Amino acid sequence: MVRFTLALAAAAVALVSGCETLTVENPFKPAPLAVRLDETSTAPVALARGQTLVVTLEANVTTGYRWEPVTGYAPTLMQIGTADYVARSTDATATPVDPSSTAPIAPAVAGAPGDMTFRFRAETAGTTTLQLAYQRPFEPAVAPAKTVRYDVTVR
Repeated sequence: MVRFTLALAAAAVALVSGCETLTVENPFKPAPLAVRLDETSTAPVALARGQTLVVTLEANVTTGYRWEPVTGYAPTLMQIGTADYVARSTDATATPVDPSSTAPIAPAVAGAPGDMTFRFRAETAGTTTLQLAYQRPFEPAVAPAKTVRYDVTVR
């Protein structure tokens, strides 16, 4: 029995010694929560590296206007994917949509406003300004109808 245990230990050492490095994520350390902002948010934002910043702004894309990030926030922040747009329901008494619900969803009204949601990941330590402009992409010479600005620090 002792020989078998020694042989097993020697095999394990030989197997592990072939690895250059072994990195293991701590499964007990939860991922940092996302920070959520909207048009009314004015306080400076502090994020940890890897944390997500979620910005949701009211928009009406049927008018041609949409929110677009203004360059200058990288490399401190990196946009994750493209913005999501969700039109509002026709039912004024409707509650927010629960993804796990099987209840029917009222259709959106053409021309009704909705919400655009952007996601950014805190990439490198530093300070930056995240600015988004509400404008028509096909009118680049026209000033934005609205802008929002967030001061962001990544630790």
